[in-house]
Amino acid sequence: MALLENIIIHGSLYAVIVNLYLFALMVTVSPRIWAYADYPKSITDRVPPQTSREKKIGGVIMIPFFILALGLPVLSTIMLEASYGGVIPLLDAFLNIYGILLFGNISEVLIIDLLIVGTITPSFVVIPGTEDLRDTEYKAFRLHHAKAHIRAIVAMAIVSLVLAGILVMV
Repeated sequence: MALLENIIIHGSLYAVIVNLYLFALMVTVSPRIWAYADYPKSITDRVPPQTSREKKIGGVIMIPFFILALGLPVLSTIMLEASYGGVIPLLDAFLNIYGILLFGNISEVLIIDLLIVGTITPSFVVIPGTEDLRDTEYKAFRLHHAKAHIRAIVAMAIVSLVLAGILVMV
């Protein structure tokens, strides 16, 4: 399978899986747990800080997310390496991991952040006590979170390079 084809197929699958996991969290867990730190200060200043219990629960529920977030691109790269006959160039390994992560990042910002939280703003994304901000600050969330995703692009490049290096050396 060619590199670009691998990125498109596995990136699309990755985007669906990551977004479904995040959406399931959004619907079933309080936004005080899954997204408190992601909301703008104008929203979090209106409510009490996260409790230590909320932070712990948030950390636990994000473990599967990070396993998926890193594990799927690594698995894809291992599969790509096998299709190359067992040896993959560092650049191809990097581009595969990075491309897949970009699929997830772009789809998350478009679907979860801009559409669901920033445009539709259903009640399950509103932190209790900030309901009156639904049509103002939650709409401003779009720009706030888009900026965070742009910064994440640099971090994803570094993570991708490290993971690619490990996979090429192993």
